Amino acid sequence: MPSLRVLAAAAALLLCGGCATTEAPPAAPAAAPAPAHCAETTATPTGERPPALASSTSGWFGQDDLWVGLPDYPPAAQGDALVLRFPVVTLDDGAPTDERGAPVVTAERVDAAGEAPGQVGAFAHAYGTGELSFWPASVVFPDPGCWAVTGLLGTASLQFTVAVAAP
Repeated sequence: MPSLRVLAAAAALLLCGGCATTEAPPAAPAAAPAPAHCAETTATPTGERPPALASSTSGWFGQDDLWVGLPDYPPAAQGDALVLRFPVVTLDDGAPTDERGAPVVTAERVDAAGEAPGQVGAFAHAYGTGELSFWPASVVFPDPGCWAVTGLLGTASLQFTVAVAAP
């Protein structure tokens, strides 16, 4: 019959068989920091808009002769991109006009490196908007984030900031 010492040694080996000194597994990588708050542009108060835009229920932002309808809806997914559409109004003596040509629209990411192309369609008049005519514009964002969209018309420029989130 085995001695008590042999039995104790066998029990100790069985209990500690999985015990070993190994290095702890590497720590999980730190989570990416949450993006900073995106200070989105707010609409110009109705009383401060030109008469051509004052009766519109849309949120307009602008100055002088260049105005943009701030998007109040998320971008649409198109393939790997996020597309945001919005109207741009160019004015001459307070009236919408296409006489000065189409504006140029670009976008630059605020919270990281990145640029996004803008497109401007043909001057349009939407049914039910009275005399309001506009340039349909869009920006194709490659990634979600905080973006500054710039509109240029001659020497006039306008910039608004928008948070672009995946739908």
